[in-house]
Amino acid sequence: MFNIDAIEDAELLLFTVESMEKLHEKVPAMQQMFQQNLINNFAASQRRINAAISFTAQEKYDDFVDRYPEIVKRAPQQMIASYLGMTRETLSRLRGQIAKSKA
Repeated sequence: MFNIDAIEDAELLLFTVESMEKLHEKVPAMQQMFQQNLINNFAASQRRINAAISFTAQEKYDDFVDRYPEIVKRAPQQMIASYLGMTRETLSRLRGQIAKSKA
């Protein structure tokens, strides 16, 4: 259903519902942290949905650069294009236009 594509080596943890409940019982602060993480993820999802239906390709890219400047430097262009819902060629064209306007 979901695909995770890492730009660098990563270690992931997978919790079952039962193991998460036990962790929350033993470490109540983890439940609070988990809830805050859910809220942050929901807000990010809503921003991304809004951008997908409301922004032009240029606006999507500009927003991404503003929010994630370090990722722009490290991630392959194909990965960024995929995240933004555009082709690599479209992203390349946008970046070319930006470079020309700065020159």
